[in-house]
Amino acid sequence: MHNLISAFPLYNFLKYCNTNSLEKNILDCGAGGSNPPLSLFYEFGYKTYGIEISKEQLEKANTFCAEHNTDLNIIQGDMKKIPFNNEFFRFLFSYNTSVHMKKEDFSRALSEFYRVLKYGGLCYVNFLSEECNSYGKGIQVGKGEFIQIEDNEEVFYCHYKENEIEECFKKFEVIYKEKRLIKRKIDDKEYISAYFDYILMKKE
Repeated sequence: MHNLISAFPLYNFLKYCNTNSLEKNILDCGAGGSNPPLSLFYEFGYKTYGIEISKEQLEKANTFCAEHNTDLNIIQGDMKKIPFNNEFFRFLFSYNTSVHMKKEDFSRALSEFYRVLKYGGLCYVNFLSEECNSYGKGIQVGKGEFIQIEDNEEVFYCHYKENEIEECFKKFEVIYKEKRLIKRKIDDKEYISAYFDYILMKKE
């Protein structure tokens, strides 16, 4: 039975990956959690690899693997210094990680994504837009960067302007771009989240 994941844009990324007839190996940067999106690619025959900086999220992913008798090959690691050789992967994705990272740190991660991808390889990334109604809330700690309190804990959020996102992609070719606006109503309160999704190809 197929395991549904909540990271719906990755179904579209999978479609792009499946049209490529080359080696099917993929890296997830930020691969932890109780329902790892890597499981989707595993079901389609990909050799999966994942790195996760949080021990707690890594443990949740390991529990998922044990319960589903699945080896997703997720290890502890930092996407700002990916522990794999140059041009090791054909495909790579990092879902919602830029949302909780400083812009300078995610810029370093993008350089690492470029390094470990093969030429012609595909990469999925997404960003939180300033159009979210959460923008500007909390304590501002940088341009578009805020710390908010959720359940008595500090949570870091990073928002981007559309033009500043694409300045980060000079080494990549943008082959897919989508803007998503999500409205949800919880306890009679409306929440708006806005994202930019990109599929990038490593240029020579």
